[in-house]
Amino acid sequence: MPTDAVTALLTRVEFFVTDLDRTIAFYERLGFALVTRWEGWALIERGGSRLALQHDAYARDHEHYFTPHLDQFPRGVGVETCVDVADVDDLQALYATATELGVVVRELRERPWGATDFRIADPDGYFVRFTTPLGDLDQ
Repeated sequence: MPTDAVTALLTRVEFFVTDLDRTIAFYERLGFALVTRWEGWALIERGGSRLALQHDAYARDHEHYFTPHLDQFPRGVGVETCVDVADVDDLQALYATATELGVVVRELRERPWGATDFRIADPDGYFVRFTTPLGDLDQ
């Protein structure tokens, strides 16, 4: 594979959601932009972090290993999706919006390892951590 193709690859997390329009609108309030949408699927992005959103109907119509668990809430227990935010000012503005939305589950705080972060639960109960970058991990 060519080197430039490798550097262009991004990790994408996919959430199965009960209401695609509501979920897109929710994440747009948090600064995500709609990249593309096709039927019951959408791709959103914020600062290079991408989330794919798939309506539950697909999993109900096409058997997945988790189809029997779709009605459980919250979803994604034991998994936390991390979204890097450019800097503390951006993070604080995002935190204010999340607080206004009433979705913060862990307050904004500085961590001993050098990051500042907070956590939310989205409308389907997925946990998302917004965090400043860790800096030089090669130290």
